[in-house]
Amino acid sequence: MIHKALVFIFCLGAFYTPSHAAHAKSLKVITTIKPLYSLVASVMGDKGSPELMVKGGLDPHIYRLKPSNIRQIHDSDVIFYIDPNLEVFLKRIFKRKFKNFRAVALAQQKDIRLIPYRTSKIWYRDETVKQNHSKKGEQDLHIWLDPANARRMVTSIEETLSDLDPENSLTYIQNAQKTIARLYRMEEDIREKLRPLRQKPMIVYHDAFQYFEKSFSLKSVGAIVLKSDQMPSVKHIKTLKNIARKKKVTCVLGTPGAHPRIATVVMSGTNAGFDVVDPLGLYLDIGPDLYFEIMDEMARSIINCQEKYDMLEGINSLK
Repeated sequence: MIHKALVFIFCLGAFYTPSHAAHAKSLKVITTIKPLYSLVASVMGDKGSPELMVKGGLDPHIYRLKPSNIRQIHDSDVIFYIDPNLEVFLKRIFKRKFKNFRAVALAQQKDIRLIPYRTSKIWYRDETVKQNHSKKGEQDLHIWLDPANARRMVTSIEETLSDLDPENSLTYIQNAQKTIARLYRMEEDIREKLRPLRQKPMIVYHDAFQYFEKSFSLKSVGAIVLKSDQMPSVKHIKTLKNIARKKKVTCVLGTPGAHPRIATVVMSGTNAGFDVVDPLGLYLDIGPDLYFEIMDEMARSIINCQEKYDMLEGINSLK
């Protein structure tokens, strides 16, 4: 009788354990910007979904912290972000003491390539003009636009999640490997598409694309503004107009929310095309595919811009 009771209790325990495990608390993961959300979601897979702090079409450079964000971080296990100098709003949070959540600054991880900010709005190389870079410590933090950096970020994300949730580490490792393989394929595909446009001079509205430029051997010669909240002077616009003609600029790239009228002035007297690139995916739907959509759309915008130039060149040659 005792033997049968023990067997019954053992079977009941075997039945109960999976059900209890199924309801175990999953990791609460926060990401700051959409490109990071996409990469983290790719690694997490079906083991959970990260939360996004900067939603919709908001710009992280000027984002204002909300009380709900503070509660959000207070209840989290880990927050993935780029750097306090990009997500400036986090500096206020990190001054406060919370429970033992982990904050991972991906720009500060091992092997991430950092490029200094360009401090001049004009940076083309010739015999009389030198490239100007910022002082030591002032780094361009748009690191996700380099696919090699994205792969290193995925590795850091996987290692962090595996450390916090060792029971699901195999899933995180497998998902990271798949994501890295997809990043390699994406990089090669974009490189082939942009190969004909190498070294064709462009002007950018905001200097936020140099990681993309260097990754795919593109060439820009100057920016309309260095900071998104900075208006260009009349003198600078005049200088850019001269550069556009002298260097035969083929494309001017705008950003979401930037007024195209300024770009039109810079392009006047040339056949340069115009298009908009969005390095943050501000108006794209969140999900694991978002990062790849950002990169593909940036490449497509540059190609479209070049096609507009080619069309104007063809029309003007017939006159």
